[in-house]
Amino acid sequence: MADDFLGYGLLRPFRRDRKADFAAGGGEALVRSAVGQILGTMAGSEHTQGELPWRTEFGSLVHLLRHQKNDAVLQELARVHVVDALKRWEPRVQVTSVRVTRERLDGENVLAIRLRYNVISANTPGNNVILEGIEQTVVL
Repeated sequence: MADDFLGYGLLRPFRRDRKADFAAGGGEALVRSAVGQILGTMAGSEHTQGELPWRTEFGSLVHLLRHQKNDAVLQELARVHVVDALKRWEPRVQVTSVRVTRERLDGENVLAIRLRYNVISANTPGNNVILEGIEQTVVL
């Protein structure tokens, strides 16, 4: 029942499954994939056109923070961009915390976003079942 509401579809990042087809999934795996896709897609702003020509507003504004001074202001802006994007594009999650840090990964500086969210797993008004405390790290 919960998986019916959460859906079923292709998982991001795209990869092959055991049948040499693109991997697909449902439930929590699909929600994780959607969160990664939203945060990894450049949304349109006054400075950028947007990554998807058919839906330029889709995604997040986190990409605007690249090559900026790593300070408390940048980290707060990243937190706000993450929360705003997920609130707008992923109604199946309720963000409970976001932590943003700059880290080194494979010799490169990356912006690591660690977020915790609850997944609303049933579309029953007044009687939502929530999968609590899902943690995910997105590296951009």
